[in-house]
Amino acid sequence: MSYADASFQEAYEPQGQNNSMTIDEMRILHRTALSEAESKRTELRLVLASRYRELVGSSDEVISMKERAEELNALVVALPELVERVVQSADASDAGGSTETLTTDESPFKVGKDEE
Repeated sequence: MSYADASFQEAYEPQGQNNSMTIDEMRILHRTALSEAESKRTELRLVLASRYRELVGSSDEVISMKERAEELNALVVALPELVERVVQSADASDAGGSTETLTTDESPFKVGKDEE
């Protein structure tokens, strides 16, 4: 006899009787057991649905974080070029040459979905 069977018997065995039950008592016991099992199944479904929603929400957050990380990486990669252009522009203005300015269209910090 397994632990579950023994536990079931302990829970539903009438106290003080010699394991004899009437058919009506057995039917009541059966209905009670089925009702409890259905209740547990419903509870499990609700818990699983809740965990699934949490998982989907977490995966959406991970995808968003990945996109932000890619944008940040593009900015970091573009930084040396921008610094070089600023240095060249400063050198050119110190030498009295023409000054080069960045327009918003030239900015290496402009990262969007259309550039991917």
